[in-house]
Amino acid sequence: MSPTVKWVLGALVGLPLMCCGCGGLWFRSQFPHSEALARVVNHRQVVQTLGEPVSGGFFFSGKTQSRDDDAVAEMEIPLSGSKQDGVLQVRAVQTSKVWGFSRLRVVAQDGKVINVLAAY
Repeated sequence: MSPTVKWVLGALVGLPLMCCGCGGLWFRSQFPHSEALARVVNHRQVVQTLGEPVSGGFFFSGKTQSRDDDAVAEMEIPLSGSKQDGVLQVRAVQTSKVWGFSRLRVVAQDGKVINVLAAY
């Protein structure tokens, strides 16, 4: 393969990966994804229900609205445990770059609902 073809192929593959990777990190930093997961993965009831270890998915679904340093986010993050899977439902408000939660609820596959905020 010629050096030109290698360069073109590298650019075609590398540029989208670089953009998505950097954009993905920026995109995720705009949401309370990590903070919400940190509160849930070691929560006693969540661990008992889903089974240890509990882990959250990198991808999530939801929507957000932002203006300056303030934002509102609603999202669902898939969770998995050794017993069953679940979904973390999040509703959060960001004021002056600090996220506050009005909903942190885990819904397990078996239908059990755990209000994580009740413990805080």
